[in-house]
Amino acid sequence: MTKPVKKRSKMTIARRVVVAAAFIACVVGVLAFGGAGSYCSFGVDAIATICPLGSLEALFGAWAVAPRALIVLAVVAVLGVVFGKAFCSWACPIPPLDRFLRTKKSRRKDVDERHQAAAESLERWHACSSCGACSSHCASADGENALACAKDAAVTPEEADDQETGVEKALAGKRRFRLDSRHLVLAGSLVSAAACGFPVFCLVCPIGLTIASVIALYRFVGFNELTLSLVVFPAVIVLELVVLRKWCHRFCPVGALLSLISSFGSKMTRPRVDHDRCLRAESEPCTACASVCPEHIDPVADLGRRPLSECTRCGRCADACPHDAISFTKRGQALRRNESAWKAADA
Repeated sequence: MTKPVKKRSKMTIARRVVVAAAFIACVVGVLAFGGAGSYCSFGVDAIATICPLGSLEALFGAWAVAPRALIVLAVVAVLGVVFGKAFCSWACPIPPLDRFLRTKKSRRKDVDERHQAAAESLERWHACSSCGACSSHCASADGENALACAKDAAVTPEEADDQETGVEKALAGKRRFRLDSRHLVLAGSLVSAAACGFPVFCLVCPIGLTIASVIALYRFVGFNELTLSLVVFPAVIVLELVVLRKWCHRFCPVGALLSLISSFGSKMTRPRVDHDRCLRAESEPCTACASVCPEHIDPVADLGRRPLSECTRCGRCADACPHDAISFTKRGQALRRNESAWKAADA
């Protein structure tokens, strides 16, 4: 029997439309209106702005305070608090380009890594579920630390009964962020800007090079201008996305900056799990949501390789959930709980 294919949610369809529309708008803005806007900068005449990383680099490079750059950073901070790293999946052209450039073997490897990360998260879930006395520490731990914490705990049946719904309370939002190689690249880009006096990273940023490659191609086709840019820019992109691999996870300073901001942000747009509908509440080893997350996040318990602050609001977890237990808004969560209550009453 063929397994039914679940339809894409409205959120996923909207995300793909927005990504395509953002890219088209940038291309049209650059080619048709004389540089009216791109991912790196946009505006009209004197009213213009640049990307948050470019703003930071400009501040460090100039060794002076620029009001426009500070305004940009303030706006990005507010958006990051509310929407987290949504730019990475709703606007950035790099993830779609990265998927396009991947080979079948690398795609298979990425799928295997996501499943492995989900399996590790499930182990932590089981460890913390049986660990009532150390729940707060276990929620902030990961890997071997979480497992060791659970093994060392001595919880009586009476104490276990006092844990209410167990993991739902024990694992509630204890993690913020973890410094990794992306943050080192972010620090390096700022130090290089301060040392050289201009945004050095902008020369190799794949986001900007994507639009620059389009411009170079346009000038070659439209004006027969063959320059090294037509070869160098795509070559640098291929080097960063194919040779280095996992640009977004290991090197992207834009993602690093957004992760720092979103770690202090609101939970209003993060994925919410209705534990009454989640299969794990029925002691089933379900990892459907964690297995499809490109960020290696576990939305059920926030015990994935990376914390929920890294969530890009892509909606893949909600699409994959077999019981529709995941939503990204309070309204969606309320509707699901009401539906669960109605079903329970009918039964």
